[in-house]
Amino acid sequence: MTPGLKRTLSWLHRWLSLLLLPLFALIIVTGAILSFDPILDDLRSGPAAETPADAAALVRLLNQVDPGQRARSVAVEAGDVVLLEFRQQSRSQFMSFDLSTGEALEPRGEQGDFFNTIKHLHKDLLLNAAIVVEIATYLMVLVIIVGPFLAWPRLRRTLMGWHVVGGWVALPLVLMVSVTGILMSLHIGTPQLPPLYPEDPRMGMAPAIETAMATGDLSGVREVTRVKNSAAAVRGVDPAGEAVYVVSRHGVIRQDSFPGLVKSLHEGTWAGAWSGLLNLLASVLLMGLMGTGLWSWARRIRQGRRRSGDADADILVAHASQTGTAARLADLTRQALQAGGARVMHASLAGLTPVELKGFRQVFLIASTAGEGQVPEQARSFLKTLEGADLAGCRFSVLALGDRGYTHFCRGGEQLRAALLAAGGQETLPMVKVDGDPAADWRRWLDRVAALLGIGLGDVAAPRGDLPVRLTLRERRQLNDPTDPDTHEVWSLRFESAAPLAFRPGDLLLVRPGAGEPARPYSIGSTPEDDPRSILLTVALVTHREADGSQRLGKASGLLCRQLKEGDVLEGQWRAHPDFNPPEDPERPMIMLAAGCGIAPFIGFIAEQACRKSRRPAWLIFGNRKRAGDFFHGEQLEAWHRDGYLHRLDAVFSRDPDGGGYVQDRLHGTADTLMDWVLDRDAVIYVCGNARTLGEGVRTALAQILAAREGLTLDQAARRLGEWEAAGKLRMDLID
Repeated sequence: MTPGLKRTLSWLHRWLSLLLLPLFALIIVTGAILSFDPILDDLRSGPAAETPADAAALVRLLNQVDPGQRARSVAVEAGDVVLLEFRQQSRSQFMSFDLSTGEALEPRGEQGDFFNTIKHLHKDLLLNAAIVVEIATYLMVLVIIVGPFLAWPRLRRTLMGWHVVGGWVALPLVLMVSVTGILMSLHIGTPQLPPLYPEDPRMGMAPAIETAMATGDLSGVREVTRVKNSAAAVRGVDPAGEAVYVVSRHGVIRQDSFPGLVKSLHEGTWAGAWSGLLNLLASVLLMGLMGTGLWSWARRIRQGRRRSGDADADILVAHASQTGTAARLADLTRQALQAGGARVMHASLAGLTPVELKGFRQVFLIASTAGEGQVPEQARSFLKTLEGADLAGCRFSVLALGDRGYTHFCRGGEQLRAALLAAGGQETLPMVKVDGDPAADWRRWLDRVAALLGIGLGDVAAPRGDLPVRLTLRERRQLNDPTDPDTHEVWSLRFESAAPLAFRPGDLLLVRPGAGEPARPYSIGSTPEDDPRSILLTVALVTHREADGSQRLGKASGLLCRQLKEGDVLEGQWRAHPDFNPPEDPERPMIMLAAGCGIAPFIGFIAEQACRKSRRPAWLIFGNRKRAGDFFHGEQLEAWHRDGYLHRLDAVFSRDPDGGGYVQDRLHGTADTLMDWVLDRDAVIYVCGNARTLGEGVRTALAQILAAREGLTLDQAARRLGEWEAAGKLRMDLID
């Protein structure tokens, strides 16, 4: 199946199911209820007679016990027992008689008109709309047939894994019920009836038997049932053997069986209670498939937005976070304002649109600065959407986080503020710029926010700041091939702390190369579950070309890669980075996308898997220039892959012949599997590397893949990615 055809069929499968869900549900549920009819009939009836009743004797009994010809059906049971069904005031009453004596036996109970009503609801919605049900059945069969072939059955302990396997297992059974319904609507495989007219009176059981006796020499009777009120089907024997005579006032037609295999299969009457149970199972499977499919779709929608707080909030606290500090401050702000009685919502700017801001009485933004003065990656799409937006009436305030050691202090917050003002927003509190540890400045700003709102504050502790750590360099190992000029100089550094540390993979070690210098963050690629005193970094040596042609080393990377000697002590700070730690749910899959030194945190992610003996689905796509020269930590990654702690490893090398290109190229090549992990298995995507190369390339590739899979425009897909970022489903730790 070509990718284009598969996308089209997937789109049809999903949207037909969603749009026609109420009608599909009605057909399936009523079908499930009707499957109980043959089950109850089997329970109510006695054992069938081995030999049919004498036709003439049965006529005499009917004339005796049913002179008004009210009986709707007659069944001959063992021991000369005849069971009659009478209709009285919309209820069916079942009575049994002795054929030889005409004596009334013990009544078999009553049954309301429930099944008859359900049957009409199933067939024509009680509105004579049989054509609507017929068309819906065609479309449902299309959905049923298409579904299993969109994915081969693989037993996975996920919602969609069971959905796919269930679709394949149920396919023959549900097709039997659905296709026979279509055949019945087309009158294919159904018995031929004699002429019937609406004005004809109802057909009595005794006259039907007498007509069959006169026309076809019927001698014995097993069962008589009314057909469309003005006809009856008499099942018994004649000189040719078993036969069914369908009798109306305008003719008689002999048939070998009635109502035929198609109708018997559809109604579950071909084997009594057992066939009814089989039809019930088909209906239950269909309801299960419908439910799991709907739940999966609803979960995808929910995955797009992760917001905490009050549903009826009139105050918004939004964040643009680079290393998680702004996000934590924003959530603490929400908690403090809620404790003071305010109705507050907390969200990431990645999942918001400008028009949403106008729906709040007050908007408070907490924004970090990334790289050389940019807004954090997750807020850049939001910043672009502010161009040309109308925010007249939007009241906002900004708390900007930064470090005066950088040239562009708090420029990320300044850019957001300027864009909001340019769009017509009204600033209600002057922007506050925070230098370094935000705890004190945040608390003072929070007091001003509470005064503006006229509320008190709850007792919310200030966030934990960066913790000082004293580390000794124990090992430094070059990861690239120093003889290959096409590779960048990269080192693995292992530090040791005197005291155990409670960090997690993906947390940050802040290195300040000198007094007054801004600290540079480096991802920690180890796990305390292996050694709580050991911290592993993967560091690329940064070089700058001066105007005179000389080369200058980056201050922090030069310190780490060249100046420190084994045994030297490094004074740094440890910063928690919960937005870029492995998922808390130990079963939730993770997809790690890295280029070059972006592999740094993921070494720790997989090491944690190995320490825990975890088989969580983990997939790494790593890209660099040359396999032989810069496949960083390659041997360790391949060993983890062999041991099952790394479920899938894709390595691409852009300068090798047939090396696979770039990470984004591999994403396109594995698009179906990628979307299966992300949409159906709720995987988290982590991206670590250069913002302009890996970040933009991955974002574009994901938007294109998502648009093709879900039938979206590229703009819609880009907004969906923003919602994923806000929900923590797409997590980017990028370097400008």
